[in-house]
Amino acid sequence: MRRFVSFALGLCSALVFGACPGELTNPEDFGDGGVPINDAETILAETCGTMGCHDASVQAPEGLDLLSPNVESRVVDANAMGIGCTDEILVVAGDPDASYLLDKILNTPGICGARMPVLGSLTSEEIDTIRQWIIDLGGSADGTPDGG
Repeated sequence: MRRFVSFALGLCSALVFGACPGELTNPEDFGDGGVPINDAETILAETCGTMGCHDASVQAPEGLDLLSPNVESRVVDANAMGIGCTDEILVVAGDPDASYLLDKILNTPGICGARMPVLGSLTSEEIDTIRQWIIDLGGSADGTPDGG
């Protein structure tokens, strides 16, 4: 009986440890160790479109809805609405450095009002995701608007 138990334990160990090949055939499916990677619209919805901030309600600051789907339709080539900032473009497709939305997130000197989000801040990974989203909106991998 003792031999059978030893054999069974050895067989189970071999199956458990031998079944792992040691590498992933599709590592892109696993992001950064199983932590979900959010897209820019999800980041904006979860950090800016909550608690009466930039949601779909009429009371949202400046009427900017960052919660509903298709955020790009409301921010690309749209003027900022804050006093003294109406000449700023929220998102210049393909050009994150010219996009006022990113200035608000980064708290760039000279922005109107407060840094966004007001409570907390975005991680560098979230900011990079939003930056890449703006670049991708321009349809060019090198970040120049209109592929120019």
